[in-house]
Amino acid sequence: MLKKIKRFAENITALSKYSEITTQLSKKRNIYFFFPSWSFGGAERVHVDIMNLFNDPKPLCFITDRSITNGFQKEFEAAADVIELGRWAEKKELKKHLFKKIAKAINEQKNPVVSGWCSRFMYDMIPLLAPHVQIVDIMHNFTDDDKGIEWYSIPHVPRINKRIIVGKVLIEQFKELYRLNHVPDMYLERLTVIQNKIAFDGLFPLKDYEGALQILFVARNSPEKRPNVLIRIAEICHELNLPVEFKIIGDFKAEETIVPPNSYIVGEVHNKTILNNYYKEGHLLLLTSHRESWGLVVFEGMNLGVVPISTNVGELSNYISGQKENGILVENLDQVEDLARLFITEIQRFVTNRELLSQFSKNAFNTVKQLAEECDFDEAYKRELSFVSK
Repeated sequence: MLKKIKRFAENITALSKYSEITTQLSKKRNIYFFFPSWSFGGAERVHVDIMNLFNDPKPLCFITDRSITNGFQKEFEAAADVIELGRWAEKKELKKHLFKKIAKAINEQKNPVVSGWCSRFMYDMIPLLAPHVQIVDIMHNFTDDDKGIEWYSIPHVPRINKRIIVGKVLIEQFKELYRLNHVPDMYLERLTVIQNKIAFDGLFPLKDYEGALQILFVARNSPEKRPNVLIRIAEICHELNLPVEFKIIGDFKAEETIVPPNSYIVGEVHNKTILNNYYKEGHLLLLTSHRESWGLVVFEGMNLGVVPISTNVGELSNYISGQKENGILVENLDQVEDLARLFITEIQRFVTNRELLSQFSKNAFNTVKQLAEECDFDEAYKRELSFVSK
């Protein structure tokens, strides 16, 4: 009964947004974005960076799924006109009507570009878009099985004009995906690599390498990030009496997350100055993810001399390694205890050799400096999301 009442209230809320949707669709625009959420996460931060490139006129952004948190809501709303669809993207009758309404508004524009990431709503609307509408798909990473969004997009591959990806690993994944689904190789030519934007402050912070090492974990509280592995690492460090302290940053609640005495739940941090202060004081950043695209927090930390220890996921092996002495990659094991022990080995190495840690820290900083100098994120996205006459 309560569930029905909640759904009824959500339907009323959705209907109350109809006037706003109509008003926003009546405006002349060049770009329409479709993103699943504005929750706390690296992908969402990248989406803010993208939308900030287009402000005359502002793009229209549809949030098509449920956001777990309001992590980047303010940043989204500053960068674009944003409509959180809610039940409009869920209830069959409402969705069918809205597909037609949005498609009609986009089709009436002279040079429209539709872009998005991980949005089934966007893919489902594609058949209603006119031939002159250009579709630019953004793909940060693949999921773990054949039910992920990359598989869902297969029927629409011929209509997608471009697919923007972050690196070489995804190129190989697309090759295999297209092979398995008998998609002609010609569509691989529509893949475009754009490196994510890297903030570089240009000033290496002073760090204290004498006391307890400050270890950061910056992530969403979600299964693919494997916070349980991080907590197990902290527990082992406590059992071994290692001089380390853990700071856990993300949508974690202290009252719901049990951690050992050497760990502190910071929670969500949206203020860049405050977040940077944690990086400035930090020595190591742990990334325990089962899968990643690019691992944006790794480079945010390296920007301020934080040495990453990460599972070997996504594109990270193209940038960091023990050989380069700018970070450590460990095997991406499934078993929690075995994986935690790999991290412990690397933490112990830096605990006992602070001079080595200092050298890794400087190298990490210099790696980001070089990447920032080579990055053409702004120019590339402006180019790829511009309308091209056919």
